[in-house]
Amino acid sequence: MKISEQQFVAFDTETTGLWAPSNRLVEIGAVKFYLGGGKISTFQALINPERPMPSEVIAVHGITDEMVADARKIGEVMPDFLEFCGTDTILLAHNALFDVSFLAVELDRIDQKRPENIVLDTVTISRKVFTEVQSYSLLSLAQHFGLSQKQQHRALDDAVLVQKIFELALKKLSNISTIAELTRKFKPIRIADWQLEKVQLPAKFSGITQALENNLRVEISYAGAEQAVSVRVVRPKAIYALKSKLYINAYCELAGDERTFRLDRIESYRLLG
Repeated sequence: MKISEQQFVAFDTETTGLWAPSNRLVEIGAVKFYLGGGKISTFQALINPERPMPSEVIAVHGITDEMVADARKIGEVMPDFLEFCGTDTILLAHNALFDVSFLAVELDRIDQKRPENIVLDTVTISRKVFTEVQSYSLLSLAQHFGLSQKQQHRALDDAVLVQKIFELALKKLSNISTIAELTRKFKPIRIADWQLEKVQLPAKFSGITQALENNLRVEISYAGAEQAVSVRVVRPKAIYALKSKLYINAYCELAGDERTFRLDRIESYRLLG
């Protein structure tokens, strides 16, 4: 198929945090288009995450608890989003693995089949095409090309920026005319294929690994962001790495909900069985 005949969907998400298994989607925005043919249609939906919005993420995207209190839940929004995308579109996202991970986890939560659409990452594309740019963040690219001087951090606004950056990149790739050529040059990913990367804890935390594998409770002494140490009882659910730091996602009995704990802030622990 020629690129000019292909429908694309540029999309973006806003969330309650950085790691999909312990956080939730709060907004999805998308724009469907043909290359060089303008918008076909748009999609935008706020989502009730069924939990309080952390203050640090409200500072980023401005979505408050009040804004999502009457919004639909993910089980109602996701089918509409997938119907909007269709099965024959190519999806586009900036730092796509982040958005893909949230879509995959949310679909698993509602026991809905993940779509087979391929997803192209406009960060990867930009790094290969715009070699003169110093930073490949969405805001930096938008400023460099005069698309916007500030980033709203709202899903539909950012999805439109993703569309425009993709179109600028393809103008510089005039030798690529087919979808096969495009996907050979920029390796796509699929929501259907996303998996949680396995991480191994250091030997001194082998007890926490044991708790994870056997669904055991653990008492931890934890130094929070302000270095105040608290004792919590948690049930580890997953281990992950983010920006060279190791984290544990666990059900916290004190909070009555899932929480994320940075490994280097756990001062001591003991298994409770």
